[in-house]
Order: sequence, then structure tokens, then C-alpha cells
Amino acid sequence: MTIAATVERSVSQFKPGQIFTYGDIPEYRNAGEAVVKTMSRLVAAKKIAKVGKGQFYIPRQGVFGPVPVGDAERLKTLMYKDGYQVGYVTGAALFNKLGLSTQQPKTIEVASMASRQKKNFGSIRVRLVAATAPVQDNVPLLELLDALKSCKKISDASVDDVLLLLGKKLKSLEMTDIEKIQKLAIDYYPASTNAVLGTLLSRNQQRILPELRNSLNPTSRYKLGLSSQRWPQAREWFIR
Repeated sequence: MTIAATVERSVSQFKPGQIFTYGDIPEYRNAGEAVVKTMSRLVAAKKIAKVGKGQFYIPRQGVFGPVPVGDAERLKTLMYKDGYQVGYVTGAALFNKLGLSTQQPKTIEVASMASRQKKNFGSIRVRLVAATAPVQDNVPLLELLDALKSCKKISDASVDDVLLLLGKKLKSLEMTDIEKIQKLAIDYYPASTNAVLGTLLSRNQQRILPELRNSLNPTSRYKLGLSSQRWPQAREWFIR
């Protein structure tokens, strides 16, 4: 079988509408030039379409012709590289996803280790922001920490309601993840986030690492406007 035929077979494995790159073609590593030529020929024959530099997809046919690539698929190009997750949605879009807010932002923020930049895909606008901590394998925990960090700034929701919901999400975590989220907070997040995390873990009666409490300055105070009657644990973590 020729390289061209092998490449076409590899391409046929992708689902219509799924974005892929040269690196997703197994033959690219050993026959890069031949793969590039074959892909160019497939684009010219309209068997695949180009969506960006080095990015392609098999057009999905609708009633009125080819269906454009979906927003979620476009976002994946910013969040995955060589099969690894390198970014995740944060900010207002994340808070909406977690059920903390009903706001639908016009610009979606993606936290990643890539340089800060803006993308306009036509249907959506994306702003790349610096990730607070290493992304790979940590995304669900980083999402919770980002929400804890911004709990006072989340629109159309009270801090009380936000923390109650996040506390429930923390309670559903496995013990290993409870330990891991505390280590991530200690190593990468501000002390105010550690204080909020400690408050919720105390309320849930979950295991707290001594390092989490030691990461706080006893003379510092974090103002969230929480009721001392509803949140008696908050004072232990210097939250008012």
C-alpha cells in the first residue's frame, strides 16, 4: 500500500467534524513530506477541509451543504496537543458549566501554558490566559480551585450559594483527590484560596493537610462577608 493510500485510510478514521492535525496522522513522523502532499490533494478534492494552519476536518454534510465545525471542536484545538490536555475553560464559562452562574460570556477564557493571545473563530471569541498550575491530569481540580479563587466575583450568585455548591463538589471527591487539590492550592494558588478551601473541607469534615493551614499567615484576614453563624468554620481560617 502506498503512503498516500495509508494516509487516506488514517484520515478516514476521524469522525466528520472532528479536527485533526498532521501530528495525528501516524505516517507523519516517518514520511512528513508525503503526508503534507496527500493532505493538500485531499483538500483540493474537497474530501477534507482546512480549518486553520495544519488543522483539518472531514466536512459533515447537512441539508444545505457542508456543516461548519462546531464551537466545542474549535476549542479542543486550544486545549489539546499531541493527545494531551494542555488547557481548559475557565472564567465565566467555567462558572456557568459548574452551575455557579447563569451568565453566558461573549468571550471564553482558556487557561493554558501557551502565550496569552486572543482568537476569533467567527462564532466564538476566545482569550488564552496563563494557567495557574500545570494542566495535564489536574483539570477537574483546577476548575474547582479557580472557582474558589473567584468565589466573590461570580456574577448573579451570592458567595454563600457558590461555596455551598462547591462544598458539595468537594465532598464527592476521592481521598486521593482531596489530598491532591490541597497540594495544588498550597503550591500554586494564593493564600485566600487556601483559606476558602480549608473552610469547606472543615465544614465537610474531610481530611486537611497540616501544610494547608500552615500556608496561611495568622495575621491576615480574608473578607468574604460570610455569616459567622452559618459559617462557624470560616473564622478558623481567618475569613470574615
